[in-house]
Amino acid sequence: MAQRLLNIASHDRNHTMRLLVTPATSPLPACHPLIACALACVLITGCASPSQGFGTSAQEPLARIVFSDDGVSELSIPATWTVRPDFGRDAAIRVAEGNSKTFLLVNSYLPGEIAATTVAEFARGYAKGLVDSLPNSAPADEQSLEINGVPAYRHVVSGDVGDIRLTYVSTVIRGGAALHHLIGWTAASDYPQEGKVLDRVIASFRESPDSRPPRRRISLSFAWPESLQSAVNFRQKSVSRGQTHELKAIYLTTVQPGDENELVVSTRIMSQSTGAEQPVADDYTRALARQLGAEIPDYVVSRDGEFIRVANLPAYQRRIENALVSSLPADAMDQKDRILALLKPGLTEKFLAASATNEWNKTIGGWVGSSYVPGQTYRFNETYYSPPLGDTPFVMSVSRRISGFASCNSSKQGCVTLLQTATVSGDNFRLAMKRFLEKALGHEVRLKQISVIKNMEIIAEPDTLIPHRLYSSEETTVVIEDADGKIHRTHDTEDTSVSYNYESYTASR
Repeated sequence: MAQRLLNIASHDRNHTMRLLVTPATSPLPACHPLIACALACVLITGCASPSQGFGTSAQEPLARIVFSDDGVSELSIPATWTVRPDFGRDAAIRVAEGNSKTFLLVNSYLPGEIAATTVAEFARGYAKGLVDSLPNSAPADEQSLEINGVPAYRHVVSGDVGDIRLTYVSTVIRGGAALHHLIGWTAASDYPQEGKVLDRVIASFRESPDSRPPRRRISLSFAWPESLQSAVNFRQKSVSRGQTHELKAIYLTTVQPGDENELVVSTRIMSQSTGAEQPVADDYTRALARQLGAEIPDYVVSRDGEFIRVANLPAYQRRIENALVSSLPADAMDQKDRILALLKPGLTEKFLAASATNEWNKTIGGWVGSSYVPGQTYRFNETYYSPPLGDTPFVMSVSRRISGFASCNSSKQGCVTLLQTATVSGDNFRLAMKRFLEKALGHEVRLKQISVIKNMEIIAEPDTLIPHRLYSSEETTVVIEDADGKIHRTHDTEDTSVSYNYESYTASR
């Protein structure tokens, strides 16, 4: 549900009279070959989505002041809330509860930016537009009030968006510098609790006593052309248990029109080679990655950058299952039925589609429609799932920023550098992995610590999100205790670089 709430989270200041919906990424000692296999498969079959935690306590204090990027206003939020870049691209303030249960943005209109209107007319017009656009909605509940001594109008509207019922709180204030529209929303089932926190955040809003210079943002848009072709150079180097493995490949990626409002992204391997230091087949993780990289399924995305589906998903599912078995070390082949039984939850079509969606969102989709103040780091939580570990969700801490502009040879407009760090760790993750390994091995595993940190740098055009270069590094730290009480610590790394060489293209849509 959190992902759906985020996708809905875009009430653009230039279209405030209608509802907009827009789319808003072997470590253990070799005591048994199944250990490396198990951990590799759990990490490969993981996917992430916005966190679905418990929300904010109605009594949690407002601990932090957030200043608007236009320099005009401010409000206060609880410590568990964050400033977000990925909805309400043009809003002056964008904040959300840390687990993506509740959202709030502030659209501010300076004199002359909108037609002359009273606060009451603006508030009622927006509320009517919201009621008219939402199925099964009721007439808006109107309330006149004061916020920090300034008259305001408040409307609460509930209605259906797909199979989710949402509650919106719309508040309009006429300040001395601008007309301000605060629009917050949460699932209707969460409103009894989340609404109380939302009301307190809204009540803290005010125009700043001293105006500040506006902070420039860089906006990111998806505008891939209907016809695009790129030679992709791929290099990966990993260090695991003191052994170094390399994988090099050249792919050909093409973009072509699909059905109405769809683009088909196809990737075909042209060549592939491995380093000479260690045979890739000696390491399960690398052997599996090599087989999975040999044939990549087509992705179908919308012309707005939203992932739609994997083409021919059943065939892709069979290829993954075959790769999981054929990549096994020789001394583990007699365990293949047991391994497949353990990993079966991660091989369903539904989950593979979710994993493909996550892969697209890490590099492209998750950045679409967002805007960033260069140099500012935005932090939030996502939920990490891995079906072999059961239904328990794990918190993934994510940070994103745009560090600035970068050169890219085939683009006249230049590129920007997008940075992301994602971390999965904590006791819930450790205990779930411990249970999984014990089930795989048939005996106790004293797993003391496990953490996975992945850094990603993407060089892309801001107006199209066509990527030119990508760098990623992944660090996996595992600490286990053997039967004699001795501690074993491993620290594995994997570095990947990808460059794209495009033929000439025109950004026609």
